[in-house]
Amino acid sequence: MGNDNSTKQFNKPQRFYSIITICRNNLNELKQTFYSIKDQSFRDFEWIVIDGNSNDGTKDWLKNNRLARWTSEPDNGIFDAMNKGLSKASGKYVIFMNSGDQFANNEVLDQVYDKASDTSMPGFIYGDSLDVDENKVEHYRKAKNHTMNWRGMITQHQAMFFSRNAVGKISYQLRFPVTADYAFISEVLGKLDDGEILQVDFPICKFDMGGTNEQQRIKALKEDQQIRVEIIGMSKIKAKVLYLLHYLHTVLKKTNPSIRFAKHQKQNDQTPS
Repeated sequence: MGNDNSTKQFNKPQRFYSIITICRNNLNELKQTFYSIKDQSFRDFEWIVIDGNSNDGTKDWLKNNRLARWTSEPDNGIFDAMNKGLSKASGKYVIFMNSGDQFANNEVLDQVYDKASDTSMPGFIYGDSLDVDENKVEHYRKAKNHTMNWRGMITQHQAMFFSRNAVGKISYQLRFPVTADYAFISEVLGKLDDGEILQVDFPICKFDMGGTNEQQRIKALKEDQQIRVEIIGMSKIKAKVLYLLHYLHTVLKKTNPSIRFAKHQKQNDQTPS
């Protein structure tokens, strides 16, 4: 059951951004995300926290947090929780900053607002990321062009803003327990013309590497193959070939870890943020 004030908390006027955070029993990481959001110079946003019935003090902390609009109840995994967040979001744009994720700097929301205002409020906005490895070293990852989505994620999910109009009734499909985010993005991009999509040339987020997608990489590749056929419309043969190439790349990364950072720019080549 959700917290008693959920109805009151979620009856709010529309903001420019809805920042959605999913969490469960990781209070320290949630606080890290909170400080990143709290320090944003742009203030026209709502922060929605969907907690999976934590028992580590998260609920008590949320009760005393004046920024968060939150609910806490059991869910069927991260993408079920993300769907709950979408259903409660009222902002013109939605971005997911899950527990532990951070904005790249304190000006990100301001920068994206300026870009969106200058380009007639596109349906999808995305940018670069700072990928943080297990040693807390940041690696600059340049986003690919959206036309390359058929090859895989063009940037980190936390570096993407979706307009509510573009999302419509699209939700995260729970039949893809590892890569429902790729399916979601593919559905949204399938609705939009090139003129409704904006790529910005600065980092949006700091993303901790080593998450579920990396831990369950082979399962993720199989789901991606299915998504390419069923949602993107790729032929089964081409999707299979792409699966095999990604599989080979995964094997090579295990034998040569430096390949893991092949998509990242060197420190002195980073785009200024």
